[in-house]
Amino acid sequence: MYDKANIEEVTKNLKTAVQTNIELLKLEVVERTSVIGSSLLIALLVGFFVFLFILFGSITAGFLLSNCFDDAAIGFGLVSGFYLLITLLILIFRKRCIEIPMRNKIIRSIFKK
Repeated sequence: MYDKANIEEVTKNLKTAVQTNIELLKLEVVERTSVIGSSLLIALLVGFFVFLFILFGSITAGFLLSNCFDDAAIGFGLVSGFYLLITLLILIFRKRCIEIPMRNKIIRSIFKK
């Protein structure tokens, strides 16, 4: 009914197909990992420079407001109050505006073809 040679050939072809699929999966994982890694590195670099911009901008704003109010405490206090307000807004809206969009973006980048 079944020839032993045909069964061996089918088995060999099946093993080859499975090995090819495993190699393809490995390559896809490496590709996605490299894309995500490079995106993360770029985001960290941009974040670092944005941090420096905000840091020096805040110091400048503090000195500017200090000159306007003739009091360093008021000038830098207003800048820190501004950051307190931003922190509170982030805490209030973190799920809707930060966590959910970031989670969706990460999931899209992982499953992107």
